[in-house]
Amino acid sequence: MLGLRRFGFKTKSAAKEFAALSEISLDVPRGHRIGIVGRNGAGKTTLLKLICGNYSPTHGSVEINGTVQALMSVGLGFHPEYTGRENIEASLQYNGLRQDEYKEAIDEIIEFCELGEFIDQPFKTYSLGMQARLMFAAATAVQPDILIVDEVLGAGDAYFVAKSKARVEKLVSSGCTMLLVSHSMQQILELCDEAIWLDQGAIRMHDNAFLVVKAYEEHLQGPIKHASSVMSERFVGKENELELNLNNASDYPEKLLTEKRGLELPKSIRLQEPEFMPHSMATCFPDTELIDTLDFVAPGGISRWNSDAGLKVCGFTVIGERGRTNKLFTLQPAKIAISIIAEESGKYDCRYGIVVDDMMGRSVIRIFSPADQFNIIKGAKRNIEIVLNPLQIGPGEYTIGVSILANAPIQYLQNTSRYDLLSRSFSISVELPSSLSLFGAAFMHSAEWNFS
Repeated sequence: MLGLRRFGFKTKSAAKEFAALSEISLDVPRGHRIGIVGRNGAGKTTLLKLICGNYSPTHGSVEINGTVQALMSVGLGFHPEYTGRENIEASLQYNGLRQDEYKEAIDEIIEFCELGEFIDQPFKTYSLGMQARLMFAAATAVQPDILIVDEVLGAGDAYFVAKSKARVEKLVSSGCTMLLVSHSMQQILELCDEAIWLDQGAIRMHDNAFLVVKAYEEHLQGPIKHASSVMSERFVGKENELELNLNNASDYPEKLLTEKRGLELPKSIRLQEPEFMPHSMATCFPDTELIDTLDFVAPGGISRWNSDAGLKVCGFTVIGERGRTNKLFTLQPAKIAISIIAEESGKYDCRYGIVVDDMMGRSVIRIFSPADQFNIIKGAKRNIEIVLNPLQIGPGEYTIGVSILANAPIQYLQNTSRYDLLSRSFSISVELPSSLSLFGAAFMHSAEWNFS
């Protein structure tokens, strides 16, 4: 008798069972927009498939009130050999539409997905973006009670993503409930009022979307920092190469900027209305001493990411022409003041970063300081001031993040050491001066005008 091992085969061991989800208790009211975040394998897709009825729970129960439409993965449920038009017709056949509604829905889907002559080509010939467009249009043509989206909104070009978001907004505003799984925190903030953070099959946090995103981003820094350690080692090994490249202005933009600072603008230059030229007006702020408090903390508190020892932010405030305030005005000067404290004595060579995000998570300002080189003893403090002269972002609510990084050329800052990072930790409100009520915009850009 021949044994299996003689031919190089091994007997298969029994697969181990594990709980993809455990102790999940969730009540989703009608009309809510809930984002679901978590690392791969956290149980996000399993939860959605339970709600869709693709899986049955081994324990507990799932109760659904209403019709469910799901966008789970590109191509799922669409026949590769059928044309786009045939797949649309097949997807609508089970919706109980009248004949006139059926034809109107087909026409609306074809118009929305904008596939042109490709609508009569086989689905298998479509790119992933084209497949996503067709699937999304078909899934949202007839309004369901519950819409489930798993990463599909990220497919396609920027134009169609924006178009899809507008359609989701319209569906939800009319009473549809939405569950959205996404690794894009900006997408969660844009489309969801609340969010759930799944971690190893359990709900780790369920709260306002901004608070969940903020906590989740902070948590991710441990795994991300570990994964990027190889990149950091490569960066350290290229110090000599970097020194050679610094002589090239294109590799080190600050050199180019420094050389241009001495140039004067022509006196005949015509500026935009309302007229301003960045950093040309005089500023007058109250004297700023070392800041020993963290002012204007954003909802959810300070989000301090895990960083290297050395320097830490110990004070933060925002200053207008009349003193400390987080109520600022477009096209008027503003100052951000930061205090840092030394955890260890030594010589430091670092840069400071400021990120201003809108409430949808989009970065509207991202600036880094020139190098700051100094000696400091343990426990001593240092003050940093950032003058925005004038503040050029438009009216709205914003959050501010602050970082302290070991100095490196700007293109390598992502892989350098980080002494501190306070993400989305402070909040400001920006208003238009009453005299500029007609000039609302996301950003006020300076411009030169010429007429001939």
